[in-house]
Amino acid sequence: MKLIKFEQSGFILETEKGFRLAFDIGNKTPIEKLNGVTVDAMLVSHIHGDHFSLEQIKKLSPKKLYLNAECIETLGEETLSSEIVLTKISDEMMIDTIKVQFFHVDHGPNVSAPLKENFGFLITADNQTVYFAGDMFYESGIDVTNLEVDIALIPVGTFYTFGPKEALEFVKKFKRTNKVIPMHYEKTPETRDQFIKLALAEGINTDSYIL
Repeated sequence: MKLIKFEQSGFILETEKGFRLAFDIGNKTPIEKLNGVTVDAMLVSHIHGDHFSLEQIKKLSPKKLYLNAECIETLGEETLSSEIVLTKISDEMMIDTIKVQFFHVDHGPNVSAPLKENFGFLITADNQTVYFAGDMFYESGIDVTNLEVDIALIPVGTFYTFGPKEALEFVKKFKRTNKVIPMHYEKTPETRDQFIKLALAEGINTDSYIL
């Protein structure tokens, strides 16, 4: 399994057999950066433009696009080449050989309007597990105290999500994490460095994945 990071909370996971699953590549990723980038499927955690952007979706042109009802409602008369698959909290589904579990994420009090649905993803591919916290502000969703993951993708940007200290305290609750990758820091890049410094001081394996 290979994981490629894009801006904010965007990633592409590629399996050993070459299947490519994108998630949350939104409007913080310049469209020209996606020239020549192809994916087989795409997940979206919630409706905010830094996670759900039609321009980036059209550029990636996934064969299947996994959206919650709130995102689907905003499409209106928009026509996409992708097959739309409705997703809900607590869904578990196989996307090719990749298992994805959808869980609730609490975005906190600072969003301008309440979200109907906001997801995190627990992804298993090639015998590895990836935990994607989405835009988590308050600890929510899966009980991580008994959770062992190979990679945890955790927001650190503060205000709308965990800040560095909150992210670190959350990570320490996992039963095991082999590596932690900070995300969601485009507006506050200093929070990435702050988190890495805190994590390394605790002996936590982290990687900035600077593009």
